[in-house]
Amino acid sequence: MLVVYADGQVIADAAHELRLPSAEVKALVQALEHDLAGQPATASPQQGSPRVYDVPTTVLGVDSGGGMREVHVPYFEHGTARYDAALVTARDRLARLADRVAAQGRNYSTDRVRVSIEQVTAPATSAKPLPEGVPLPPETQAHSGSKDYKGNKAHAIVRLIPRDGSWHVYRTSTGKHLALSWRYLLPHE
Repeated sequence: MLVVYADGQVIADAAHELRLPSAEVKALVQALEHDLAGQPATASPQQGSPRVYDVPTTVLGVDSGGGMREVHVPYFEHGTARYDAALVTARDRLARLADRVAAQGRNYSTDRVRVSIEQVTAPATSAKPLPEGVPLPPETQAHSGSKDYKGNKAHAIVRLIPRDGSWHVYRTSTGKHLALSWRYLLPHE
């Protein structure tokens, strides 16, 4: 996940941030507008390409002031050769920038987080008790949910739940096992 804001703030994976000069932001926006020009809202792979299920859709987008232009690319990371070269160019350009932000940027943080949970149906024997003070989002779908927190609740989550990109399994006081993950919210969220 990479977001570039008009003021030059770039955030990669909601974990690292870097500030770009306005000329570089302008050049990036122009290049992405060129890459996405004429693309459908949802890209299709070349005729005869196999479908890949249960993988995320990549969203490439740019807003030069006239509204967001997005192209959704199903299973892009598992078949870039099957898509228009301009989409691959846009994705590669953004991937290089994300790598640069991760390597040269500073850690990104804010006082707002998004927590996601999933009920674990095959409980882990090594599940730790859920740390006291960690709020849980309601289960909004069958056995899963997410919620945004700010202030003291967000600080408790950051302090008590590891942020290493993986899901951590905890046991609630009622004996339910939950996999929990969190990330910092982006400025526009």
